[in-house]
Parts: sequence; structure tokens; C-alpha cells
Amino acid sequence: MFQLLLFLHVLGAIIVFGPSFAFPLIAGQARQHPQHSHFAALVTDIIERRIIIPGAIVQGITGVLLILVIGADMTSPSYRWLGIAIVLYVIAILFAVLVQAPAAAKMVELTKTPPGPDGPSADLLATGKKLQRGGMLLALLIVSIVFLMVVKPGR
Repeated sequence: MFQLLLFLHVLGAIIVFGPSFAFPLIAGQARQHPQHSHFAALVTDIIERRIIIPGAIVQGITGVLLILVIGADMTSPSYRWLGIAIVLYVIAILFAVLVQAPAAAKMVELTKTPPGPDGPSADLLATGKKLQRGGMLLALLIVSIVFLMVVKPGR
């Protein structure tokens, strides 16, 4: 059972979080080709809402099942790394759902009409910066969680 759950957990992490590392490339192309910015915003929003957020919740479930199967004593110092990873995971999920997803939906709305002769609106630029900063935070959280899961410091 452990091997199956571990396989599902690792495969899930690759499938769920991997696409998010392409978001900066998609955003860069949208900046270079503003006529396609709505499509870019729509694609990233759909990936976030239909793959990343639901998949991240499944990751939490497989993680809890792994903890139960191995009988990890979460109060033990040897599992402190896991406790830290769980806290980072909860922060990432809450940030993705409460901050990043609404900003992505707003970007979809802002890009429905092409920019005027003066270029993109200040609101569109601000939303893009917000998404960029949020994406960097989420990437840092994901990389930190993966580091903790692989290295298991203090164990």
C-alpha cells in the first residue's frame, strides 16, 4: 500500500505542479503578443482552476494517507521537516485559492478586450505584477516543500 500511495503522491506532484512552472513563459509570450493575451490568461486560469487547485487537494489527501500508513509520529523531532512542509503546503493552498485564483480570473476579464492605443491599462499591468509576484511565491513554496520531502533534514 505504501509504494502505491508514494507513487501516486510523487506522480501527482509532477502532474499538478509541473504546469505552473510554464506560466512565466506563457505570460512572457502574452506581453510580446498582446493580441493573444486573453487566450494566455484563459489558459493559465483554466490550468490553475481545473488541474492545480483540485490536484493540490488530492496531494494533501495522499500525503495524509502516507502519514497514516507509515505511522509517522508528527510530534517527533525526526518528523519536524514534515510538519514544516505541511505548514508551507497549507499556506500555498490558501494563497492559491484566496489570492492567485481571483487575480487570474480578473486577468481573464481585463484581457477580454484588446488594449487601446495607449497600451494596456494600469489595472491590467498591476494585476499582471500581482500574478507574477504570487507565482514566484508559490514556486518558492513548491520548491521548498519538494526539498523538505526529498532531503528530510534532521531525520
